[in-house]
Amino acid sequence: MRSALYWITFALAFVLCKVLFGLLLRFPLFCWLRIENRHLVPRRGGLIVIANHLSLADPVVLWYASPRHLCFMGRADMFNIPFISVIVRLARAIPVRQRSADRTALMEAIKAVQRGEALCIFPEGELSETGELLPFLPGVLLIIRQTKAPVLPVGLVNTHRIVPYGKLFPRPAFALVSVRFGKPIPPEQILDLPTSEAQLEFLRNSVKCLMEC
Repeated sequence: MRSALYWITFALAFVLCKVLFGLLLRFPLFCWLRIENRHLVPRRGGLIVIANHLSLADPVVLWYASPRHLCFMGRADMFNIPFISVIVRLARAIPVRQRSADRTALMEAIKAVQRGEALCIFPEGELSETGELLPFLPGVLLIIRQTKAPVLPVGLVNTHRIVPYGKLFPRPAFALVSVRFGKPIPPEQILDLPTSEAQLEFLRNSVKCLMEC
């Protein structure tokens, strides 16, 4: 159970980060951000947000575009970096061990959704070097089955212009970057499909359509 001080600190940090990211994206990075269908994001209740993964900038851009806080699953080593560790802990990020079947991280993700959080994951599991949408990994299905939460697909366009593939630091984008929210998908619409492969392909196509529209 978190204290009142934590929630006050979190609320202040949320507002300040929204302002800071808005300024950074528009001025130093020369990014013209277009947010589409923001009104489709449910404002409360457990939610699973899925998006394509083009760039290390994706979590920042998607978090800024969302009308509610999103918690992300992040690399475990970030929790050991000074200053960065403070940010990821305050943002309620979930540490994930890379290159392993991290069941602890999956269970933490499930608990986050069950207590009403909006959890954002990139089901490809890695950055796409070419920009093409990679196959989705099955971990997302476990979270859907255990939580029965709606799934919100999102298409990200041109975020690689902020932080290109293989780079660690942002650069001026001089580009239109789009965040396209789709309609929430009821879990039964996914889970009623006959196989896991069909379920993953349905989710993948939901994101792909938003990327290409």
